[in-house]
Amino acid sequence: MARLDYANARIGARRARLLGGAEVRELLARPDLAARLELLGRRGLGPPLPPEIAREPDPLGAVEAVLRAGVRRDGLRILAEAEGARARALLAAFLELEAPRAVRAVLRGIVAGAPLDVVAALAPPTPELSPERIRELAACDTIEKVVELLESAGNPLGPALRAALPARVERGLLALEVALDRTACDRALEACRGAREDARILRAHLHDRIDARNAETLLLLAGAPPTPELFVAGGGRIDEVAFLRLGALTVEALRARLGALFPGAVSALASPWSADRALERSLLAALRREARARPLSLAVPIAYLAERRAEARRIAVTLRGAELGLPAEEILELAEA
Repeated sequence: MARLDYANARIGARRARLLGGAEVRELLARPDLAARLELLGRRGLGPPLPPEIAREPDPLGAVEAVLRAGVRRDGLRILAEAEGARARALLAAFLELEAPRAVRAVLRGIVAGAPLDVVAALAPPTPELSPERIRELAACDTIEKVVELLESAGNPLGPALRAALPARVERGLLALEVALDRTACDRALEACRGAREDARILRAHLHDRIDARNAETLLLLAGAPPTPELFVAGGGRIDEVAFLRLGALTVEALRARLGALFPGAVSALASPWSADRALERSLLAALRREARARPLSLAVPIAYLAERRAEARRIAVTLRGAELGLPAEEILELAEA
């Protein structure tokens, strides 16, 4: 087993500070953004959010950037606390699984013509994709320039995008996004080869994550027949044959079948947004079970980091919903609190 005793002991105290449903309700009871930020700071919940951030030109965007930076900082701190090259390699592989999400935000921003600051704020940094590198990517005006920049930096996501560019004509950004996820998952699977417990834990998470990616692709196709290049190999529940068969079903039958594969998610599969959230909840629930069963293992830090990402999203949704004047019950549902 990798030496994670020290890192895991410190995570126990950090987990106690994660913002939950009761704190979300307390936030919603505050009259304005400044008061909500003051409460977060005073209670020590989440990352430090100075009250003066409420006076920024885009205060919510600034808050969300701080939240993402806090998650990255936590990941790097835990990575540094892990003892031994093997433990750090496995944690680094897990952290780098966020890289496709960052590049995906950049690609979508370019297609939508979104401002650089908005795109950069939406892209989560990773150990290999620093905030500075993400801003460079977000400043590109074409997808081809993003590919060139990634390739020149030696990032493996660059060649993956290059190979997928021809498929964009027919499949749009979906072909590029699947290629990003496939490359990141293949790298992580290579990093966690072996029979040791921590390698097995990360590998099991990757199997679940790949299944979720393939399920998301099928839902996004909305009944259009899938092709093999949209499949990511390595899942535990959906192999390539099942992927192609599921893609031949009606939308209603597909949702029912995926609901059986991902218990508890069937009612959320009707829309891409709720389906994405439901699939992520399924991944987090599996990590939590593993962390409880093996409290000295890699499952503890990766479950905690997944919870931190969920917390950052929960805070962001709560603050935005309150500023938009949404009903409290609707915000609580969106924040899953």
